[in-house]
Amino acid sequence: MENSQKFSAEELDQIKKIQEKYSILGVELVQLKLTLKSTKDYLAALNNQEALIEGQIIETNTEEKNLAKELDAKYGAGSLDLESGVFTPQEKKNN
Repeated sequence: MENSQKFSAEELDQIKKIQEKYSILGVELVQLKLTLKSTKDYLAALNNQEALIEGQIIETNTEEKNLAKELDAKYGAGSLDLESGVFTPQEKKNN
């Protein structure tokens, strides 16, 4: 091997430092991807929970409207004091 050359200690050190950087960056990238996956999973769970709550709000609104129709049919228009349970009918306007 007459054409062989030996790298200097400084050159070898530079190469090793670059390899270490790649190794560290690889580990950081894997950690970042795992964190990103966890974050995406958490965000998906939050979106699902949001959709469930929105559905419950729509259901509750429908229940409220149905109850209001039932009570209006039974008692007519007026106001209810929730504390006392007293219903006050709305006065009819005379023309």
